Amino acid sequence: MRFIRYGVIVLVVLAMTAGCAPQRLPLEKGEKIPLSQVLAHTLIQYKGINTLQAQLFIQLELRDEYYVLRGVLLYERPARLRLQLASSFGGTVGEVIYDEGLVFILLPTKERIYQGRIEEGEGQEEDSLFLTMIYNDYEEIGGRRFSTRLYGEGDGMAVRFNVKLKDAQVDIVLPEGAFTPATAGWEVHPLSELKDLLTGIER
Repeated sequence: MRFIRYGVIVLVVLAMTAGCAPQRLPLEKGEKIPLSQVLAHTLIQYKGINTLQAQLFIQLELRDEYYVLRGVLLYERPARLRLQLASSFGGTVGEVIYDEGLVFILLPTKERIYQGRIEEGEGQEEDSLFLTMIYNDYEEIGGRRFSTRLYGEGDGMAVRFNVKLKDAQVDIVLPEGAFTPATAGWEVHPLSELKDLLTGIER
């Protein structure tokens, strides 16, 4: 699904907003997955979980630059996600909302939102792009076992990321409107405007 491609773009954009961190990610070996299948493959790791809320710690390597982001993840079965991301210095640098095909990318400092719908089966060119993925550091809560660490490396893209989930809460009631952006008065842009940013991270 194109959500993963846009997700990579968003991590890059938000990390550059947040600033650099002097820490290089170690190389790791994992499973090579077509970009179009990464979201579905990742959601399998959380099969049986109805809702999930967790703190996030994200390390991103982009060419020779290294970034750290922190934030909050909200997940609701079958495919609703919200990531609120902040820099290591505090302050929200952006949010990503995915609601069963509808994507919102929020940049609060610019009062700008990118939005668009992603349909299943779109973007067949993504089948030529791959991520090497690792899922580990499993945790069990309430009989639900899930991965708390996701590592990804782009094949042909100079980007690697390491995502850790902390203080996870499973099958709780999420806040009302958790997957609806409140952006009255913001500039609205089509999601397609972000596509050109991938050019800068190809090897």
